[in-house]
Amino acid sequence: MDREILCRVLKNAMKAQTIVYIYNDSTSKDERYGGFVQLVTKDYVVMRLVSSAARAAGYLIARLDMVFRVDNGGQSAKRAERLYYLNQERHEEFAVSTFGNLLVNVLMVAMDQKIAISVFLDQDEERESLNGYVRHVVKEHIVMDDLDNDAESYGEVHFELASIIDIQLGSRDLTNLALLYEQPKWD
Repeated sequence: MDREILCRVLKNAMKAQTIVYIYNDSTSKDERYGGFVQLVTKDYVVMRLVSSAARAAGYLIARLDMVFRVDNGGQSAKRAERLYYLNQERHEEFAVSTFGNLLVNVLMVAMDQKIAISVFLDQDEERESLNGYVRHVVKEHIVMDDLDNDAESYGEVHFELASIIDIQLGSRDLTNLALLYEQPKWD
């Protein structure tokens, strides 16, 4: 998708505070993210995600060069917007510096504040999602503790910054993962 047009559509949605849907996984063209655009830089979009039930669903930081489609307007978005406001939904504040590389800044905040995140990777045309905690960020190399749904560690995963398609944080699933990880095991 043309970058200039993409940025214009996203910035207009941000100004109007309307929900948009973005598609950034060309291997699964039915998968999309919906939400309010919070920030558009020359390389990234930050969205306040809204679930299909019109609830606050955390944040998404996505690379613009991976976005191949944007849906703006439509009945589904209008319904979600209306229900979001009628339910008085709110996203928790998430502030990150836009100076430098936004993805690195998000990873550093997640590491420093021990925030559970989900990282969607493109490695040699295979897509993979990791959930857990960032342990190290060294230049373009990231080390993450990958966790299963019960907060049990699969071990450390090493990957390059360039393989990140998007990062999510603040979702109900990641909050639950953090709760399980931080609490002693029940026997």
